[in-house]
Parts: sequence; C-alpha cells; structure tokens
Amino acid sequence: MYYDLFTPFPIPAAQADQSATKKSKKAKGKAPAPTPSASPAPVKENLDCWDGLERQERDDVARRMAMIGHLGYSVTALTISISEATNHVHPSPFQNKLPFPDLDPRSSNFSAPGSSNPGRQPLVQVARYHVRLDDGKAHCFTAANTQALRAYDILSVAPTTEKSFQLACTDLSNPGPNQISIITLPLHERPFTFRFNHKQMRQASRNGAVFELLYSAALFPPPSTLPDIARRYRQNFLSNAREVVRITGGKGIIFSSGPSSGNEAGLRGCLDVVNLGTMIGMPANLAKEAVEKTPKMVLLRAQSRKTFKAIMTIPKYVPAPVEDTETESGKRPADVEGAGGESKKAKVST
Repeated sequence: MYYDLFTPFPIPAAQADQSATKKSKKAKGKAPAPTPSASPAPVKENLDCWDGLERQERDDVARRMAMIGHLGYSVTALTISISEATNHVHPSPFQNKLPFPDLDPRSSNFSAPGSSNPGRQPLVQVARYHVRLDDGKAHCFTAANTQALRAYDILSVAPTTEKSFQLACTDLSNPGPNQISIITLPLHERPFTFRFNHKQMRQASRNGAVFELLYSAALFPPPSTLPDIARRYRQNFLSNAREVVRITGGKGIIFSSGPSSGNEAGLRGCLDVVNLGTMIGMPANLAKEAVEKTPKMVLLRAQSRKTFKAIMTIPKYVPAPVEDTETESGKRPADVEGAGGESKKAKVST
C-alpha cells in the first residue's frame, strides 16, 4: 500500500471569513462579556463536507482523487490547511461523512470493485489538520482545543522561523492528546529559511514525528510561474532536501504531493517518487519506505492521541443483525440442527 498524506481540501469562503472575523475582533485589555444574543451560532456538526463549496472546487477535488487512485495510492489524507496563526481550530467537515464514501472500504456505502467497475480501486480517506506556524507563541494545539482536534486523524505543522521550528520539534511533538505527527518543511521557498538543528530534528524523530517533503509545488509549479522562479524552486528543493537527508540519514521522511496549481498535473506515481528519493541521496529501501512503511507508522502512532495514555481506548460495540429466517418446514435452522442432534443421540443410546 502506498500513501499520499497531503490532499488539499478547500474551505468554504463563508467559514474562512468567519474565522478571520474572530481573529480581527481580538483587542488589548479586558473585553466586555458577550451577551447571549451577540454570541456566534454554534457550528452544526451534521453538515455535509461539500456544503458551501463551488462547483469548480468540487470538480478539482474529484479529479485529484481520481488521479491519486489511478497512480496506485491506497491511502490519502484530506487536508484542511490554515495559513494564518490562530488559537481557534476549524471544525472537521468529515465527522459524519467522507467526500467519497463509495471508495473507502471502512464506509457502509463502499462498493467493491466488480463487473460494473473493474478498474475502480479502494481508497482510504483520513482527515488531517495542517497549520502554518509563523510565530512560536501563537498556535491552536492547546488543552482548550483537544476535543476539536480529536476529530482529525493527523495533526501537522509547517514552521517558517527558527522559533517555530524549535517549538514543533520539542514541545508540539511530545506525546499527548494534541501531539503533531508531521512536520512539513518549506524547502522550495528560499535557499535556507532557517538552519536545520541536528539535535532538534533527532528529538522530534524520537518522539515519533516525521518530516514531510512536498514535491508538487517545487518541481511542478503553475504554468504562470516565471521560468527563473521555477528553476529557483527546483534548486532550493533539491539542495534543502539533500540537507535533510544528510541530517536524518534518510529515516523518518515521507513524500507527499501537497498543494499544486489547482489540478492533478503535479501528481506523480509511487515509483517516480521513490526515484526522486534516490536522487536526493536516500538509499533505495528508505526511499520506498517514505511512501509505504513510514506513512503507515504515522497513522498508527496518530491513533494513540485518541487513547488513554496511549494504551486504552473505549471500543464501540455494534450489535449483530438478528436473522429470523425459517426453513421450508417452518422451523429455524438452529431448531432443526438441535432436533437432528437429539435424534442422533437417541440412536446412539439405543
């Protein structure tokens, strides 16, 4: 099974404006207590994940998911990306229904590939919350947001400064209910945004966090990008990726497509990504693990966030369906079998 743990999912414009309004209302000093009439309406949890999205956004997601399945990936992470530092958590739109439940084998609406759809492959869909860290002081991974963060399967950050990188590797990666699983490195934006600290990266690896390399925006920029800027993106990505491989030894690294130009042109097959890993200095076995074994371990470790001290969890019992089918003689199969057993015992006793 191959994994691509970064598939961007759009946020409706109304919800994005609502979060921006909450951020702009912050002021210094003691704020007056809000009246019940002025308090914002709670977010409805029974909304569909497609509500509020335009037709073009839905088509882009559908084409991208189709291409991911066509390229051989079995698991993908639908990612909600927050580009601004905020203390609020965007509610997960996938709590009640996945975008494509007929593709996920865990869903009751899953349709197994058969004669009607022989080329259709199952695709497991998980939820991911991705935050861009601009300042080490402002983030949403606090105890007040634990319940909202439990709705996501994976938590990840993209540090852009040395302080935020230190915070991600030390505090945010510590085991706990709000532990991040992935640290996304901005390798293509500039030659060296910050210095990669060897001790901090090793500490994050010991805590179970992995470093994610996004190849789509770096190697396949939008057609509107100038040739000089596109070439600089590729140079920055290759040089910075080699530095990450040198520090980590090629371990604890995953490859993901990430945000692209809005279409599926930036996606590549599983073996093409493995070849990219060997180009930046990774051994062939570790390059294959970067899209196969390491992402699987990320999902397994991320499940411990929803357990008690990473040991115990509360199972959900589903009652088995009761079948009241009767045989032609008017008796249930169990009664017939019981009667047959009694007759056999009678014969043996005689």
